Amino acid sequence: MDRINEFGLTSDDSNVEEGRDGAFADDDSIVSSNVTNEEAQTLTRGGPLGVMQSDAANENNRAGIMPRNRREWCIVIFALLLIVAAAAGTGIGLGFYFMNQGSNTNNPATGNPKDGKGNENGNDDSYSDGSEPETDDKTDSSAIPLPTDFAGSVQYHMIAQDISELASFESIADNGSSSSPSPQQRARDWLVFEDMTPENLADEQDEQKNPNNGTDDLVDYNNSLSSSYLDVNTPAYRVAQRFAIAALYFSTEGEEWDTGSQWLQPGLNECDYPGIRCEEVTIPSISLKEALKRPNDLPRHSDGTVDTTTERMIVEINLPESNLGGMLPGELMTFPFLRRLGLWSNQIGGQIPENIGRLQNLESLLLDDNNFTGDIVPGIGSLENLKMLSLGFNPKMGGGIPREIGDLYHLEALYLPNMSLRGGLPSSMRNLGKLKNLELQSNNLRGVIPDWLGDLVNLVKLNLSGNDFDGEIPEGLSKLINLRELELQDNDLGTIPCSSFESVVVLSANCKSSDGTSCDCCTLCT
Repeated sequence: MDRINEFGLTSDDSNVEEGRDGAFADDDSIVSSNVTNEEAQTLTRGGPLGVMQSDAANENNRAGIMPRNRREWCIVIFALLLIVAAAAGTGIGLGFYFMNQGSNTNNPATGNPKDGKGNENGNDDSYSDGSEPETDDKTDSSAIPLPTDFAGSVQYHMIAQDISELASFESIADNGSSSSPSPQQRARDWLVFEDMTPENLADEQDEQKNPNNGTDDLVDYNNSLSSSYLDVNTPAYRVAQRFAIAALYFSTEGEEWDTGSQWLQPGLNECDYPGIRCEEVTIPSISLKEALKRPNDLPRHSDGTVDTTTERMIVEINLPESNLGGMLPGELMTFPFLRRLGLWSNQIGGQIPENIGRLQNLESLLLDDNNFTGDIVPGIGSLENLKMLSLGFNPKMGGGIPREIGDLYHLEALYLPNMSLRGGLPSSMRNLGKLKNLELQSNNLRGVIPDWLGDLVNLVKLNLSGNDFDGEIPEGLSKLINLRELELQDNDLGTIPCSSFESVVVLSANCKSSDGTSCDCCTLCT
């Protein structure tokens, strides 16, 4: 029988009975109808004790989260301070690390010199023309990042193309009591900071063409300088040429030249400098910016398979008797079209650069009457188009005549007098079949005069005087049918066979004294 108890619950009598006898005290599914109101309230709603226990549990939970006294508050604050300090330290450390990484890429090969105000030029991510640097999928990821400024680009290119040495940009040269930038540094800085196009020149030209264009207020009559004469978009060969000519000026004390004041005029083409002659030549049009990406693939100047342009390129440098001093820079050897280098009768010292052999089109090398030192560099033998070589009157140049001289198959004149050469004549010189003039006087050459000299059948003048040659005159010299001048004085030679030199007009030897050379046909006896 169902009935409703005081809690509003319907119950069956049988179930109630069963609940009395079989229900467990902890079984909440069955509530005895005989329990008191307080017990029922306690069992069904938790009762006062349940509420108190729940509140106590909530208090304990809150106590586990929030500090309960001053000591715990201090611990919490201290822990927070440690976290903040650790985060700040990590941030500062990472900042220094990335700054360090950035400064490491600012190495001598990329340049980034300071500008005239002392600011670094290598931190701009764009080229001088405002364009963004281009990426190259073929560029080695481990390679040094390419420079983006003009100064760094010039320096990088000169080193990458073996035009300049890295050391020439790294340090400051010690010039006696004071230190100053190296000629290479000065040449680079001149290109970047001083070689500017006069702004008013362009404005005035525009005004002459369009007198009514209303641009009078744009003309700067103070001749202010505006943009750089060259930039990263200029053909790489042209940039190298202008840099090299500036390096020559600074290396040979250009400020002291007789014509120095007319050189390095901002915005003036180097082909218009005194002593320089140029011709319009077709060269690869690859720009300096493009050349930086693949320095090992720069097309040769004679490569006709690439895009080309026409530029005025240097073919002659003639500065004789111009008071040049200092030393010849290696950069001078980067003119691919140079045919004549005439610097005789100056005060240039040091050694002739070994890389002079790179002047593959050179026909005349005239460096006599200077203060050069050291030996004749073997690299001269690589000048396969050379016709005239004159190194005489450099008394501090010594050593032997290098056998590489014999590789100059087109040589017509070899002038090596008044030096400190020693040893004998290398047999490779017999290859100089086109030689017409050979002057070796006033040296320390010794030994017998070689018979193979007779193979140089085009000789017109032969001067071996003032050496230590000895022995008899070889019969092979009788083959020199074109010989007109023969000077053999001041040696220790035997009898001159006059029948061998019937065509000779001038013949001199030590024939004045009784113990000298016997010569009945000599035109001059000393």
